[in-house]
Amino acid sequence: MNPFKPLYDACNAPKDELIDFPRIIDLEVTNTCNFRCVMCPTGNRSMKRPSGFMNYGTFVRVVEQCDGCHGIRFIGWGEPLLHPDIVRFVCFANQHDILTHLNTNASKLDLRMAEDLVDAGLSSIKFSFQGADKESYQQMRKTDFFEGMVRAIEKMHQARGHRKFPYISASTSLTDESPQIVEKFRERLEPLVDSLTIGRTIFGFMDLQVARLSEEEKQRIEPMIEWERANLRHPDPCPEVFDKLTIQWDGSVRVCCNDYNGLTNLGNVMTSPLRDIWRHKQIEEYRARLRKKDYDAPLCKDCWQYI
Repeated sequence: MNPFKPLYDACNAPKDELIDFPRIIDLEVTNTCNFRCVMCPTGNRSMKRPSGFMNYGTFVRVVEQCDGCHGIRFIGWGEPLLHPDIVRFVCFANQHDILTHLNTNASKLDLRMAEDLVDAGLSSIKFSFQGADKESYQQMRKTDFFEGMVRAIEKMHQARGHRKFPYISASTSLTDESPQIVEKFRERLEPLVDSLTIGRTIFGFMDLQVARLSEEEKQRIEPMIEWERANLRHPDPCPEVFDKLTIQWDGSVRVCCNDYNGLTNLGNVMTSPLRDIWRHKQIEEYRARLRKKDYDAPLCKDCWQYI
């Protein structure tokens, strides 16, 4: 079983009272990436924040305050395996009895890296595909690495051996792939992973005006954004403000993971205690709105349930 499942179940449960401390910390160890994915603000160069890598002191500061936190996820607007200290981060969190998870495009995952992550105590890893075959993957990711992803999963299985962890999952999101292509993808991937998730690619949060995309790409995406607004629903309950905290590479804390440009500011972990940040006025305002099903806030209006 996915060791994060009890946490995810709690995140998705109805909210009565606010918990004392977030169940999960989402850590963006870097906002740099070696891919140029069409829908990602890092990949399409629409992100306005400076790029960088979390230093070890910032990470230690987070972990040392995680008395009430049960899991750290190395996710965000970059590829975590680009960080030279990622194995060290996993090991340190594991030594403090904190579950660890990372999402990866797997481009840097060779057998040695896989073995190091397993030995460091990684709890869970998700291989993030796009599309359902080589062509649809390349169209969205702008790189030919579909088969490389499959080989990386096989390397992680080899490294894990007979051990229970890390839990190995894969996910993809679709645009207009045919049911036949999706079924072939499912038949190929399910034997290789502990779980497979297939959702819909979300474009609504994108800023098409500044994204470095071709006119053809923008014209293809625009009707998909309109379809999302007409057909998809907002997450309810929203785990971002009731169960999690998002910390970016420089230690800045945001209201939610969708805040890729740092529109909100709850403080910095190097100068403010996490328990104070958890009760910051700005995140409390978002909680009040979401309790009333008010999704007009900037980070909420184009946030959709994608699975």
